[in-house]
Amino acid sequence: MIGLVLSCEHASWTLPPGVDLGVTDDVLRSQASWDPGAYEIAARLGEALGLPVHTGAFSRMWVDLNRGPEHPDVVPRVSYGALVPGNQDLDPDARARRLAEYHAPYWEAVRRDARARLLSIGACLQVSSHSFDPALDPSNRRFDVGVLYDPAFAFEAELAERLTFGLRATGLDVRANKPYSGVGPGITTSLRHELAGQRYAGIQLETSFAVTLAPGGCARVADALAPLLEQLREG
Repeated sequence: MIGLVLSCEHASWTLPPGVDLGVTDDVLRSQASWDPGAYEIAARLGEALGLPVHTGAFSRMWVDLNRGPEHPDVVPRVSYGALVPGNQDLDPDARARRLAEYHAPYWEAVRRDARARLLSIGACLQVSSHSFDPALDPSNRRFDVGVLYDPAFAFEAELAERLTFGLRATGLDVRANKPYSGVGPGITTSLRHELAGQRYAGIQLETSFAVTLAPGGCARVADALAPLLEQLREG
């Protein structure tokens, strides 16, 4: 049996009420600000599995919840090539307050959930839902879903391979550790090392915009993944 944790760090393009970072609305609605479709996939998984979803409430331009608190881009000055004027001259105290109010509670909630699964069940799989733009590298992003993990962690690698093959069996084009490395900065990477020695696996799911922005695309991915996760949960 494996306890499941669902998260979506880049679920929203909105900013806190009254906040203006000097970014135009069209940029706020672009990938520079969020991951389109990632939350819909996570929400559908949560509904199918009867699980809550840890959800980022605001744009990654405000605070990037998929970066550690010490990462230079956790409060980005530039995001996917888009300048964030409101973050250019942010003083250290304002930055610290933003992280304390928005970043730390999110990470602690995910951490607490994962530790509870480890304590009660003995194993935990966190699935962190994200999406990617195939137009950023068309020749290398001609696939539907990426499963990101660290091959050096045997428990995690085994689960990632099972999910990869299971998703492929449904007709999805799935790649391992594409379009990003499974060991890059992120919440799953951080928790993987923080919980090293325990049966924690942190897998980042990257779904192409070609899927998430297509009618029924998010449902297709969630419907393919949910029974695979249910099998892992039931053991």
